[in-house]
Amino acid sequence: MPDGVQTKRGAKNTIFLDLFSIPKYRLEMVRTLHPEMTDLEEDDIKTVTLNPVILNGQYNDLALLVRDKLIIFAEAQSTWSINILVRILLYLAGTYQEYITVKDLNVYSSKKLAIPEPEFYVIYTGSRKAVKDIISLREDFWDNVNLPLDLRVKVIRSEDKGDIIGQYIIFAHVLDSQIKIHGRTKLAAENTIRICQDSGVLKEYLDGRRKEVVDIMVMLFDQDYAMGVYGRERERIGEKRGEKRGVKQGKIQGVVEACRKLGATVDDALRMIMEDFGLSQEAALRQIRELWGN
Repeated sequence: MPDGVQTKRGAKNTIFLDLFSIPKYRLEMVRTLHPEMTDLEEDDIKTVTLNPVILNGQYNDLALLVRDKLIIFAEAQSTWSINILVRILLYLAGTYQEYITVKDLNVYSSKKLAIPEPEFYVIYTGSRKAVKDIISLREDFWDNVNLPLDLRVKVIRSEDKGDIIGQYIIFAHVLDSQIKIHGRTKLAAENTIRICQDSGVLKEYLDGRRKEVVDIMVMLFDQDYAMGVYGRERERIGEKRGEKRGVKQGKIQGVVEACRKLGATVDDALRMIMEDFGLSQEAALRQIRELWGN
């Protein structure tokens, strides 16, 4: 796939979202992170994940509110980037803003607001070895300078059949190995599920949602292929438009037209224009509004 061209969420990440959209498995996740919460019930946990909104472009993987006391942010990453720290900081701000709005809290009141404590986790399923157990804004961005702001994130990467997070990591690694053998195919998806079921990894989840999980993975494999075609189509259309309207403007129009032609979303076009041409979100959105309907 060309540089800068990727689907918004890959197969592993989407399975992560599907798995923890189920209350039972959300409860297992929280109990894995907090085994002392023995009396926790499914109804004690609410999903407060930010939705992708085109006006701010933010989305995170999973945020769970536990009894209005604790917000757990969990991000599934297969490709490592230390910039996840900055993204989580933005997710935290957006989530608190939404929480304050829903609870009708007054940030200008003299009374201290009751807001939940945050915890941050990255569930890493990639192959990079040099990844620390704890990453931090202060340490990794500002060389431990004594600044008033820090954000610390625990990185979870170990396979473990004994808990739901470790089992998801095993599933992701099995999927990677099957893709290496069979490519991004239905056979790779089916083999991954069979291997995991046979070894007791996410067995109940996969037994109950086998067809859905295969369909999710195959759909995303097909989307990856389509986006690869999109990359080549983008270059072709961009070059043609560039002759008439100037190289940069022509290529931007090429991105928009290729997205429409290949069934990509407005969000996909927005992200790619920002990445490829260095435009601000406002400028990229203005271009899309002008071109999308033409």
